Amino acid sequence: MRRALLGALAIVCLPWLAAATGTVDDVRYKIKSNDGNLWADRYRAGRLMRGQCGRRCIAFTFDDGPNWETTPRLLDELDRRHLRATFFVTGHRMDGDGDVALRNREVLARAWRTGHLVGNHTYHHDLMDTMDEPTLRFEIDRTEALIREVIGVRPFLFRAPYGALHHPRAVREVFSRGYTPVFWAMDSNDWRVNSAQGVYDNVIAELARSPNGGVLLMHDTLPWSVAAFPRIVDEIERRNAAFIARGEAPYEIVGLDRFYTPLVPDARSPSAGTATPRARPRDREMTNAPDTSHAGRCRGVVGRHRQGEDRAGLQRPGALPK
Repeated sequence: MRRALLGALAIVCLPWLAAATGTVDDVRYKIKSNDGNLWADRYRAGRLMRGQCGRRCIAFTFDDGPNWETTPRLLDELDRRHLRATFFVTGHRMDGDGDVALRNREVLARAWRTGHLVGNHTYHHDLMDTMDEPTLRFEIDRTEALIREVIGVRPFLFRAPYGALHHPRAVREVFSRGYTPVFWAMDSNDWRVNSAQGVYDNVIAELARSPNGGVLLMHDTLPWSVAAFPRIVDEIERRNAAFIARGEAPYEIVGLDRFYTPLVPDARSPSAGTATPRARPRDREMTNAPDTSHAGRCRGVVGRHRQGEDRAGLQRPGALPK
């Protein structure tokens, strides 16, 4: 009993402790890590994350992996810098008993062990809005099962391929499972280029367009995008030093907990058995998400999101990433 109470106290105190003990360097700016292993269950049934920041912050998200040839290099760099990211993974890369699938599952296991968040990115990475219900269920549920087999818990974060989640049928299948959809405010467009310099230039242009930053979309399956990541972080650090020298707030590199707001404040995670944290005023400022109820009104959430899809970072038909 005593051990259980101590464990519960540790989980409740985790966000405060993380904020108090983040990595602080000589110029007094902080890069915060996010422990995905302890936060995972708390992303259940959240409002759609658009990805804009109310003040300077950046959350790195990587899609389409895991890829045993490229993702480990990114994990090495994240570990070296004591940073945490979110990986939205596709089921087809991990399914089966082949050598590639086994290696990819090992990569996902490593990402989870080192504290990164994991989200569902469907099985085949096809357009969900064109799928019938049986196909949608397979795409979501099979990937969820594969993730659970590797990391031991189900994911609650979801990113639709191409950021396309508009059809009521697709929306219903996502929200009815308690997923929190995640979009982005900045797009590296790394699939449009074939060099680290190109990815770097795209991200710098996005920061100029969105000075407060936000959720950044990249792909850990592209070697040039992985190669660009250290340069991007170095540039953020350079800018932070200049911000601090001018007495301005720096960028914080944050996890998706900064953007999470529960649809139902009193919802409880079935696997964790603890209350989903109530959104703080700062979180509501960060998410900039519409006010809505749970699955019964999920169509309205995505419908309003679609009206501002260019601003929110969605791709229009004809400009879909690979």
